[in-house]
Amino acid sequence: LPADLAAGVRALCRRHGVTMFMALFGAWSVLLARLSGQTDVVVGTPVANRNRPELDPLIGFFVNTLALRTRLDDDPSVAVLLGRIKASALDAYAHQDLPFEQVVEALNPVRSLGHSPLFQAMMVFNNLPRPDSLVLPGLTLTGLELPRLTTQFDVSLSLTDRGGEISGDIEFASDLFELAT
Repeated sequence: LPADLAAGVRALCRRHGVTMFMALFGAWSVLLARLSGQTDVVVGTPVANRNRPELDPLIGFFVNTLALRTRLDDDPSVAVLLGRIKASALDAYAHQDLPFEQVVEALNPVRSLGHSPLFQAMMVFNNLPRPDSLVLPGLTLTGLELPRLTTQFDVSLSLTDRGGEISGDIEFASDLFELAT
């Protein structure tokens, strides 16, 4: 999203008391609903899961996955949709300590090796500053993009908020979708 459109989304967020993640998640959910013809959409999203201060200094991977459900069967207005997403996200954040595997076990969905048990679409939103390189005494580290040959989900949207504009990419299962689609 170019800077002017991103600024408009930020203004929308302020008007409705939601985060940028919530607004973009709503747009992604609406798009998925329209493309799939479904009015009940569940999308996965990772959370840092560092909600206790004693975890801040620790090194390690604490990420957990949340499954957020969006119902669109009554064709809600933007305000109503954002309110639903906010309530759903805040409720999920309050329970983010519960491991995703335990949620799956408790729900006991029909399992298939062909797809994730609770959702087939993912959204990742990166809004923390990330330098292009890290300089240490006598060492400079730079990140490398690694080629992906497989995907964990049918479709994933990864967005990064760079302060002005929002950039991102879509990863999809080529067995299910064609690049042109």
